[in-house]
Amino acid sequence: MKAKLKGYISMNSLAGVYDVFVTYDTTDPHVSEWVMRKLRVKLEEEGEKHLPLCLEERDWLPGVPLVDNLAQSIRYSRKTLFVLTEGYVKTGVFKMAMYLAHQRLLDENVDVIVLLMLEPVLQHSHFLRLRRRLCEKSVVEWPRTAAAQPWFWQNLRNVVRVDNQVMYNKTYSKYFTSK
Repeated sequence: MKAKLKGYISMNSLAGVYDVFVTYDTTDPHVSEWVMRKLRVKLEEEGEKHLPLCLEERDWLPGVPLVDNLAQSIRYSRKTLFVLTEGYVKTGVFKMAMYLAHQRLLDENVDVIVLLMLEPVLQHSHFLRLRRRLCEKSVVEWPRTAAAQPWFWQNLRNVVRVDNQVMYNKTYSKYFTSK
């Protein structure tokens, strides 16, 4: 009973533990610092509703294989936010996380993918073009000007709160939202 009062949620619960699993290039110090000092603060600590994040550097269990940590993080989060940079999209971690997030779409019919373009990457990718056509709001770009940053943060908060299927392009939604 005390655990329930303190906010403990069983890892086996269907509701999930985290609102967002953030996957990014942990080997790039600039990206790690941006995620920990900006993204984490803006989503977890600011705003009217705090969104608990799952972060590799903070929340993963040491000694557990990478694939198991990735699978658990994606399974127990409502959304998976990919912070994309030129270096990250070439890594095996990105490819494995994308595969596991797509597997959740195939197995559970739940689209959890949100792409945050920290740098302009994958501009000629068929996947990105398809993603923008099906669910444009699930692809957000870091603004080029500081004046646009408050709008960016509000937009990102809205995107991670709403189910992707609600945001699907109406032309294609009948093909992707049936259960």
